[in-house]
Amino acid sequence: MVKTDARRYRRISLNLPTQITVNTVDEYDGRLLNISPGDLAVVSDATVVPGDAVVLRIKGLDVLEGTVARLLPDGFAVSFLLSKRRRAQLTEQLMLRANEQYNEGLGDRRNAVRHRGAPSRTVCRLADGASLYVKIIDSSVDGVAVDAPRRPAIGSTIHVGRRRGVVIRHTPRGFVVVYDADEQTAKPALRAV
Repeated sequence: MVKTDARRYRRISLNLPTQITVNTVDEYDGRLLNISPGDLAVVSDATVVPGDAVVLRIKGLDVLEGTVARLLPDGFAVSFLLSKRRRAQLTEQLMLRANEQYNEGLGDRRNAVRHRGAPSRTVCRLADGASLYVKIIDSSVDGVAVDAPRRPAIGSTIHVGRRRGVVIRHTPRGFVVVYDADEQTAKPALRAV
């Protein structure tokens, strides 16, 4: 019988500094060896046994919690559980790192700082005149990300509140709109007091 590598996700090799906390008590330094959206391997002199709880702060990537799955000659492997949203975010980060030769301009392309306030609701007016009630996740001077029950087509024109924009991408919970450049540069009308 031949033993196969039946991993659920493909691992990619990354050499990143990692801070490791074992059972919320002991802290160690280590280096990430490889990672997938479900598990990872680190090189470290940490004293661990399978089943220990670990928190890994991977520089430039993420903070992940999991349990020691098995010991390696110079470190250990960790298995972790993530929500669908967190797993999708980690998968996207790993895909960008695994395909660096193709990802020019695909990182965080925001031109303005995003602000998360208290959740607020607003009405979007679609190109066909229909209304869509959404919850604003975060916003900037350039655009807005919303949580919505349905997603208009990418590239479609939409009004979010009083501002016109274009749907540029879908998210697991809704969609992202970038406001029209003409509206951003328009001078406010002067009003008599």
